[in-house]
Amino acid sequence: MDELRDVRKRISKRRGGYGEEKHRPVFFFRFFYHVIMAAMCICVLVLGLLVSNKLDLLDLPVLEKTLQLDDLSKWIPFEKWFSLKEEAVSTTPVYTPLEENQYTNGTNIAYNVYHGVVLHVQTNKDNKQSVSIKQDNGVVATYGNLDEVKVKKGERILKEKILGTYTSYVTIDFLKDQKLIAYDEALKEN
Repeated sequence: MDELRDVRKRISKRRGGYGEEKHRPVFFFRFFYHVIMAAMCICVLVLGLLVSNKLDLLDLPVLEKTLQLDDLSKWIPFEKWFSLKEEAVSTTPVYTPLEENQYTNGTNIAYNVYHGVVLHVQTNKDNKQSVSIKQDNGVVATYGNLDEVKVKKGERILKEKILGTYTSYVTIDFLKDQKLIAYDEALKEN
């Protein structure tokens, strides 16, 4: 048996190889690759079943009872990974006028109505805050009566960005060329 091994070593040396040691690492990596691929396929299959169960895509009552998918899906935070709520594609903020410059949008969140840059954020005497924004169309919008502000001076903000929160109404003043303008006029392009 040893003689046969010696003959094989001599033959492999003549061909440029180094014997049987060369083939052992290939087996290990091939085995490792197949194990990893099998584990990934199992993970994809389980996650697919869990998502299908959560979104009610397929009706598989026998499989659900056997695998107890409801118990397993409690451990995985699907709500954080997938947005399971129906949301509108565009949530353009629509303010309804209450009085002269007082507006509400049905929530207590103040949204920006046009792209622009925050000029300054200030706090008034009654602990209410205001935000002034230089819009891309040249209009300066000041949002007042805010309880909390979520933007900073110099920050570039887009339309529909949350500026802050308010209690009952938000005051919005639009200035262009040092003159007060109406809400509709402030939303127009140059």
